[in-house]
Amino acid sequence: MAEVKKTIKTRQNEILPGPCDPVYGCPPPTELVCVKVDKVYEECKLTRVNEPVTDLCGIAVGPITDVECVSAEVVEEPPYFQTTCTILPGRRVRVVFFWRYTFKYTDAVGTKTFTSDPIMEEFTVILGRAGERGLQPQCEVFLECLDCFLIDTTIVRCCIGKLVLFKLFAHVQLLIPAYGFCPEPEECVVAEECPPFVPVWPPYPPQIID
Repeated sequence: MAEVKKTIKTRQNEILPGPCDPVYGCPPPTELVCVKVDKVYEECKLTRVNEPVTDLCGIAVGPITDVECVSAEVVEEPPYFQTTCTILPGRRVRVVFFWRYTFKYTDAVGTKTFTSDPIMEEFTVILGRAGERGLQPQCEVFLECLDCFLIDTTIVRCCIGKLVLFKLFAHVQLLIPAYGFCPEPEECVVAEECPPFVPVWPPYPPQIID
């Protein structure tokens, strides 16, 4: 029995996080453990593309010659509230959030950056188990600035992609196969203000031999 335990311990030490071998697969688990996790019971995704138009007349100097999309992001700083995800009657789930987009443009003076005011967005979807006892909603919002382009000398249109994931989950206990505790991590690389000084030796001019 002692030999078996030793073998299992050795295998555990060799198991590291990462993909399984495509041919041999993962090694057999060494135990069954009870864990508490968030289990997703139902989910769906919603994709949309918005096309906000920005008129830079009065801001840009002369006609705009170039536009470049920079970013789109969710805004959760005061005075704007955090993203809310709510269950409504009729098996509906609603998400409300604020977002903004940023692009660069070039006019007669040079390249400048424009950031829009926060824009409120609201989506409502149907999930069949919404409202069931013990299930909580979760909404995740992902934004991407796809493109920005000129539609006039000072008017810019941007294409903003939105991906919203709606989930119904519960915090549950699950019995899963496992390999024991995770291995000890590697030492961290300390971020220092100045880089280490490793001088080249010798610190003298090279000797040139004719």
